[in-house]
Amino acid sequence: MAGPEALLTRRVLTWLRARPGSYTVKVAGGPYQTRGLPDVLHLERGMLYALELKAPAGRLTALQELALRRLEECGAVAGVVRSIEDVIRLFEDT
Repeated sequence: MAGPEALLTRRVLTWLRARPGSYTVKVAGGPYQTRGLPDVLHLERGMLYALELKAPAGRLTALQELALRRLEECGAVAGVVRSIEDVIRLFEDT
């Protein structure tokens, strides 16, 4: 059975990929990946959305916090997402 973060990932990716004129990438971890990168990168209307997906009790690592902060400093909308409603809120606020 899939855990809460895997279920959230599926819901978020389905919602984002249904948005016209956008491009969504699920960042896969591995030995050559930059550590701390957000789980999902989404580009729409010239805006980059960087989403770190977490289960309700999940916590960010220091590297994840740093990556989100750096992406925001570069103009991206970056945040922690614990539900599909969090994603919708991010889009409503931009």
